[in-house]
Amino acid sequence: MTHPISDYDVIVLGSGPAGLIAGALLAQRNHLVLLLRERGYQTSHDRGGYRFSPFSNFSEKRLRPSILQRVSRELGLPFLDGNSEEDLSVRENHRKSQGRVPFQVILPKARIDLFDEPSLLQLEWKREFKDELAKIQAFYDDLELLQGRLKAEKKMGASPLFPAEIRSLFQKWLSFLSTKAGTNERLSSLSKEFKEFVRLQLISLGNLFSDSFPLPLTAHLLLHEEWGEWVSMDLDGLGERLFNSFLRSGGEIEEIEKTEKIEKGWKKGFTLSLEGDRRVFQSKFLILNSPLHSFSDILGNEKKSISRWLEKIPPRYLLLPCFLGINEKVVPVGMRDLLVSMLDTEEPYGEGNVLFLSLSPRGDETAAPDGRRALTVQSLIPFERWSQADLTSHQKSVMDHLNHLIPFLDRYLEFTDFERTSKQMECWSYPHFLYETTHAFDWREGVIPTELSNDLYFTGKENFPYLGLEGEVLSGLMAAEQILKKDA
Repeated sequence: MTHPISDYDVIVLGSGPAGLIAGALLAQRNHLVLLLRERGYQTSHDRGGYRFSPFSNFSEKRLRPSILQRVSRELGLPFLDGNSEEDLSVRENHRKSQGRVPFQVILPKARIDLFDEPSLLQLEWKREFKDELAKIQAFYDDLELLQGRLKAEKKMGASPLFPAEIRSLFQKWLSFLSTKAGTNERLSSLSKEFKEFVRLQLISLGNLFSDSFPLPLTAHLLLHEEWGEWVSMDLDGLGERLFNSFLRSGGEIEEIEKTEKIEKGWKKGFTLSLEGDRRVFQSKFLILNSPLHSFSDILGNEKKSISRWLEKIPPRYLLLPCFLGINEKVVPVGMRDLLVSMLDTEEPYGEGNVLFLSLSPRGDETAAPDGRRALTVQSLIPFERWSQADLTSHQKSVMDHLNHLIPFLDRYLEFTDFERTSKQMECWSYPHFLYETTHAFDWREGVIPTELSNDLYFTGKENFPYLGLEGEVLSGLMAAEQILKKDA
């Protein structure tokens, strides 16, 4: 049988922000680009006047605008730079309601608001970790010293993608001693509660579950000067704007069920055949823009090119969303719109013990009816066991944890919805995972390279998992720039 074949310069498989950014940039530079997105995957959930958005990290809910400013310039999209009238209004409202706190950390014996103002944050330490103040201050002094070195490197002409890429060998040599320092070793003399306080911050900002965060990376994440400039981020809205930009730039979009096989030939480039579809697509360059493990069985002769990276950064946990409609009267005084909670430090990552919560802003009727709040709760299930997990038991653990955080929750609960995402988790586009690596990576160059093999690129959460949405943006920019340079 003959199959209709469509030829393109670039095919992007998956519809995350990184792939859309790369595709739009390439289409603007007169490349014929096709984006294939999964028909059944939904990034949000609407129910009875409520709107919920599952998330992988808190940077998808409130984003530092620095990296987006560069994307804005590249794509000509002023809404991405965090300085539009709408963004400034949201930012000012957030400052008034949240006191310039990106998110809150709740532990068995502590509740810490992460104020961007150092003096206010120090008051939090004094209240919650009063027996360890000297050690904690020494730890943060070390971070400030390392942050100073990072600033010095930036002034010396580091890449515009700093801190994700450093081009100068001298710059690498300058920070060689500090780059290898490990956060876990530096925290060895501090309490388990404070160690988890630090690790929960790092996990909440990105998608990496690790005991080996380099100390300079911790300094970059925890002492970032732009914390006070975080803006509320509507990831669905961002995706829609990027889709429109991609289409305006001349890109094409097709909805598909699943890719059956990917093969690379010597002359024709990549050939993609679809499951249940007679069409065949060919392209010179291929960009994979969904979780890397989703492609492990379809890459044919390119399978070896990703297998070694899958071994170095496998998914450790799946993030399971639960959606709750609640009356705003039940929200405890002092609870922030974003928070991460750990119920027990003895078995820190057991069933239902760690929750990531996102409350819709008070009074936002686009997210919940008047007097109500949309509460999205993300819990952890071990990736290797999630298909066999007892979800009934897991749901009970999650609800027990929530009732501990929010007294009298049952009285003001309109509904709980665990079922909506059961099918979504089986989609190849489902992106919500925590990854683990013991690989000694250079954090400024990423864990997985954007170019996996000749003309095969990867953009997504595994490139720079510790940088959250900023890491995805960076990977999209870098993949597009590498293809443009190669195809010049």
